Amino acid sequence: MNGLERAWQWFIGRPRRYHGLAAGVLFWILWMIFGFWRVLLLFVLAGVGYAGGRAWEEQQSWRRILERLLTDRYTE
Repeated sequence: MNGLERAWQWFIGRPRRYHGLAAGVLFWILWMIFGFWRVLLLFVLAGVGYAGGRAWEEQQSWRRILERLLTDRYTE
């Protein structure tokens, strides 16, 4: 596990452009294995899961989150 931690710290210490490159390569690999629409669905569901986990972590209600999102965009 120590080697994995050192590799992670090395990766975190690299410039952000390499993080973007790694994300792009990962996206390409997933696309080649599963196809575009499945990978897109994976990212959408991961985003929804992240948002749900963040709301749950902050102990917010879904109604309050929806009100905040919709009132900012649809008020005149």
